[in-house]
Amino acid sequence: MSEFAFVLGNGKTRLLFDPNDLKLRGTVYACNRAYQDFTPDVLVSVDRLMAQEIQCKHVNSQCVHYTREQNIIPGSTSLAIDMYSSFSSGPVAVSLAARQSYHYIFMIGMDLHSEDERVNNIYADQEFYKTSADRATAYDNWISQIREIALKFNHSRFVHVNPLKGFTPDQWKTLLNFSIMNLHEFKLMINN
Repeated sequence: MSEFAFVLGNGKTRLLFDPNDLKLRGTVYACNRAYQDFTPDVLVSVDRLMAQEIQCKHVNSQCVHYTREQNIIPGSTSLAIDMYSSFSSGPVAVSLAARQSYHYIFMIGMDLHSEDERVNNIYADQEFYKTSADRATAYDNWISQIREIALKFNHSRFVHVNPLKGFTPDQWKTLLNFSIMNLHEFKLMINN
């Protein structure tokens, strides 16, 4: 197993990375509609309609797909989230990587906020997503959920890569197994 897991959120900073290049260096976890752009190793969707779309389009036959148990269509190969099932897709993806004991879990495209107080999601305006004109989603739950995961899985190093405008929550900065990495440092580390 690789020492690297890359957990991709759908914030706009994710567009600075080629997920297929990341797959050459480790395991890629992604969320929801990311399947349109590339095939991750693991795909997470907690929203019922998004999960059903993934199953109906047989995306789950190309990668491992996790969703809430009640979202699984009978006969589907999708797997039920058995831990943190009440969490959002991004934190669930982080928890799945943490359970695999990767040395480093890089959180990419987890922007948390936006530059203009509007939705910061590369899939805005698409089915099952808010519009780009909508107000940004509150991110307090994501902060507390990822903090809880990092505290529980203290054997892994959680790295927030290239945060939007340098924003990383103080609640993460106080974790002993957490760090922030700019784009240059990240590229140097994974290419060595």
